Amino acid sequence: MKTTFVIDLLRPGQIAHGRYEWFVGPGAPRRLLKVFAVGVTVLALVLAGGLAPRYWRHSADLRRIARLEQEIATTTADMAVLRGQLASMSAEARRQVRWTELLATLSREAPAALKLHRVSLRRAVAKPQTQAQQQLPASPEVTLQIEAVTPQIAGSPPLLEIASFMAGVMRDPAVSRRFQLERWEIKPQAEQAQEGPPLLHVEITLSERRS
Repeated sequence: MKTTFVIDLLRPGQIAHGRYEWFVGPGAPRRLLKVFAVGVTVLALVLAGGLAPRYWRHSADLRRIARLEQEIATTTADMAVLRGQLASMSAEARRQVRWTELLATLSREAPAALKLHRVSLRRAVAKPQTQAQQQLPASPEVTLQIEAVTPQIAGSPPLLEIASFMAGVMRDPAVSRRFQLERWEIKPQAEQAQEGPPLLHVEITLSERRS
């Protein structure tokens, strides 16, 4: 068995280190640990430098997406409310137009002797019905009631004027498209004025056409 010694002639009194002494010598574990720690630190810095900006950008994008989703939800809710308000306003505008046309027709067709007292549009409220009542024709949902008074004159002029008034009203497209004559009634006015001729109370009811 041979043992090899290395003598360092440049440094007398010191034992020369071989090429593997750095890895297997007495201080090798400490040196290797330092190298490992430095390598891990460098690797961590490289990974952090490459991944951290991406992570921050991704986090910022997620926050922006969350804000956009919240803004979209708020805008959608506002649009739904606005659509509901516009629909209500449109329905109210159509109702006002129809009501204006109806009043204009009544004013145009009413004879001079006929004085309109009340024009009302009523919507019937559905009530629970028994089986026997369900077999009867259902009452109209919407009725137009016209109340007026006219002087009582001998002969039939009031009847002719009222008949002419109802015929003129029903000829108007604004009325005939939606309503039909249901009934009409003429009777003496309950409260008569002390002066002037007696008055007749006229009540005309129009029912909504069923589609």
